[in-house]
Amino acid sequence: MKPGIKTTEFIISLVGMIGGVILASIEGNQWTQMLGGILAAVCGGSYTMGRSIVKGKEATGAAQVEAARQLAKKQVQ
Repeated sequence: MKPGIKTTEFIISLVGMIGGVILASIEGNQWTQMLGGILAAVCGGSYTMGRSIVKGKEATGAAQVEAARQLAKKQVQ
């Protein structure tokens, strides 16, 4: 698995978060500021959630492969 910083999901989330921060820093319109904060939070949270799902599935797959190896080793003996 690629490191998180090298994935397209990271880049897209980073762009969304930066856009949200820029929107949140614009003065004069409270709706724009609120929307910017929400955008930044959603982008960061969705990236974190997606990455943890992928890592969880990878760990499950590795555990299944190891279990199959152990089972095959027992059957050979």
